[in-house]
Amino acid sequence: MFPLLLLAFAPALEPPPAIKLPAEVKASPGRLVQLKAETAGAVVKWSLTSDDADLVPFPDGKLAVFAAAKPGRYLILAWTAANNEPSDAARCVVVVGDVKPVDAFTAELRKLYDADTSAEKAARVQQLAALYREAIATADKPEVRTAGQLADRLKAAAALALPSDALVPLRKRIAEELVHNLPTDSEKVLDAKDRKDAAQLFDRLATSLEGLK
Repeated sequence: MFPLLLLAFAPALEPPPAIKLPAEVKASPGRLVQLKAETAGAVVKWSLTSDDADLVPFPDGKLAVFAAAKPGRYLILAWTAANNEPSDAARCVVVVGDVKPVDAFTAELRKLYDADTSAEKAARVQQLAALYREAIATADKPEVRTAGQLADRLKAAAALALPSDALVPLRKRIAEELVHNLPTDSEKVLDAKDRKDAAQLFDRLATSLEGLK
């Protein structure tokens, strides 16, 4: 009974305060833009997921200044806490300059990339983009005669470039795109159209990956 009495008089734990950022903010290259976190929490922690931009929090923690020299989309996260419990992260995308609208496939890759919490994701995704840039030339090599040989080249290059546990959901979605657009018969001899289609697909994949930050 005694533990139950203690629980009866113990103060109820309150959930951590909510925190909110604007979903999207537009900015010009090289110009400062101010971001404000709306929260009742006393402390706010900020994180910028890109290396090629700057984010400087104000002393009070609830304001921050962002700047980027190059056009692009930049993801910013912010947290607060109370009663030793952290809040969910608030998200804000700063769109710098005139960024072209993305297609549905690239938008899917963007969501998968943003959901990845690994510290190495920016470097990994650029390694993957470089792999598909190289694959453009591979698709035209005479010694790569069949669809199966082209697939084997891609798998071998991926195994060398990336750990098996890197960017798994994103790479799975790309694999679906490859299956949908390349010959599925491994014995199929690649003709001129197959090679051109493969090169265009690899270029599209590389371009989509290069735009992720």
